Amino acid sequence: IEEIINKWATSYARAVELQPGAEASGALHFVALFSKPSKEEPIAWPVVRVNFTVPEGFASALVPRVTYSLEGERMVYDVTTDLGRRFKESWLDRIVMDKRAIRADMALRTKR
Repeated sequence: IEEIINKWATSYARAVELQPGAEASGALHFVALFSKPSKEEPIAWPVVRVNFTVPEGFASALVPRVTYSLEGERMVYDVTTDLGRRFKESWLDRIVMDKRAIRADMALRTKR
């Protein structure tokens, strides 16, 4: 997973975690966390989650089928396909902007 995401978004900090209980299903489930720290905000908010699945039997596959989906989206990408390999940093940027807009809207609603 690290090898895949290291090429994706160079301006984002990232970390990968194995999801709790993932071993029980046979498939491996990981979550990659992306954030964009800055001088003004060294611990960046918001964080964008990208969920990865490596299917059962991956160890015997020549090229394991790894799929991923972005937080809040239904589309599942396969890294072995053209579309799955064409990850765009702008996808993360869009989710960050959406989260910031929701936070701003919630702040306006609570001030009334």
